[in-house]
Order: sequence, then structure tokens, then C-alpha cells
Amino acid sequence: MGIEGLNIRCNVGPLEVVRTPYLELAYKRRAVLSRCVIQIPDPDGSARAALAIGQPFVARFWYRGDDPLSHEWRGTIEGIDQPGLDGGNPDAITVRGMGLEKALTTTLVTESFYQETAQAVARRLLASTGLQAGVVDIPGDILPHQVFSRVPVAVAIKQLADTLTRSFGHDLSRHAVWLGESGLCWSPDDEPGPAYVIETAKNLIDHTPPPVPGAMGTVISVALPGLTAGRRVRIRDVRRDIVALERAEEVTHLLEEGTNSTTIAYGKKAGWG
Repeated sequence: MGIEGLNIRCNVGPLEVVRTPYLELAYKRRAVLSRCVIQIPDPDGSARAALAIGQPFVARFWYRGDDPLSHEWRGTIEGIDQPGLDGGNPDAITVRGMGLEKALTTTLVTESFYQETAQAVARRLLASTGLQAGVVDIPGDILPHQVFSRVPVAVAIKQLADTLTRSFGHDLSRHAVWLGESGLCWSPDDEPGPAYVIETAKNLIDHTPPPVPGAMGTVISVALPGLTAGRRVRIRDVRRDIVALERAEEVTHLLEEGTNSTTIAYGKKAGWG
């Protein structure tokens, strides 16, 4: 089964998948790790036999024709589920993947820094994952002495943030760590790039504005390949007389038979947990 209007090409372990009944890709700014779920038809069991935890997992999708929007996500296989007999696709296996950001939780660091700036320490920590360090927008205070003793990089970043808060009085509550175009970033700002437009009578499906200031709202659009948490979206909701430029705090792309959509949560701006 294919997904109408979109081209899909996924490399799941040794398999190339160009037709699937279900693909879901989720980003949460506050959670750091992106996740992907795909169903792979497997009537004879050969696909399941070829797959294993830890194998590379790449998901790509884009519109057919001249539409320039495209998406590529990279990660590893984290789980393989057999279908239930009562499911909608009883011959399909479900593969769950975790993004390359996983290296933040699996890379352990043991380092001691003396009279280094917080920015230099942060860049060293991010680079230790094997991923490129991107934008690091944190205060540049000099740290008299900072020690990390065999902790995951994500924990080390938290410890560094605590030092900047307790010792220097900085507020990093809206800073987030994410994997963007420039690499691993640590910043309170948006992921760079043009804003995605979601507009009545064009691509807006549903919209629930924040019930009160500071709360989260949700907008659902037709599929928007390339959109990730941290990117800006411009909402033009004629029915509610709303025009707003917001940051996508959560993004979920859902591609399945009969419907392709992107759900964006926006409003309350917070860092990562």
C-alpha cells in the first residue's frame, strides 16, 4: 500500500521500503529525542528475519511533482513489534526508531575543565557524541573548575546548566538541545529557516488555539515535509481571525492511507527535560 500524493523511501536495516500503510515521525523540543514508527508488510516473515535492534533507520518523504518540500530523518532501530491478529494490517510488522540524538544519552564523558568558558565546555561536550556541534548560545562565564565523571552527555549538559544557574544567576529554563541543520544546538532560539505557512482554504485542517495565554495550542495541516520542532510556523486562520507567527514546540508527521497530516503544538515556550 502506498500513501497518496507523497513519495516515500525508507531504509530500515538492509531493507528499502517505498510502500507502507503507516509512517509516523515525531519531534518534541522539550524531549530532545525524535522518534519514527513505520509498518512494513511482511506476509512471509522475511522482513522480520532481516531486521535487528541497532541497525540504521532512515525515513524520507516528499511531495510528487514540483513541490520543493522534502524530509529526511536518521536514526536507529529501537524496537520491532509483531502485528496483533485483530490489527488493521495483520501481515505487517511495526518498526520503532530513535533519532541520532540518542548519542546524547549513550555517550559517557569523564572530563575535568579548568578556567574554561561555559561555551567552550558545552561545545566539547556536544562534539563528544560524534555529531557536529552547532549553535551554542549560552552565557560565556569562565568556570573555575568543572568535572564530569562518567555521565551521559545529556546529564553533563544539565550539570553545566545548573552551574550557570546556581553560580552565576543565569536563567536557562527556555534553552533546549536539538539536532538541527548546523548540528547539535543548545539555545533558547528557533531553528533557522523560513517560516512554514498554514492557512485557511489552503492547507489548514483544524486549529485549537491556546485556551489561555501561556498554554499550548494545536494546529493540524496537510503534511509539511521538512518541518521539525523549533522551526517557525505562520498561522493564518480566517475563521478565528488569527494571524500569528509561532515556534513549533512539537511536530508529528502522520502518513497513512487516506490521510497525510502534520500536527503542531505551539504556545508555551519551555526548555528540555
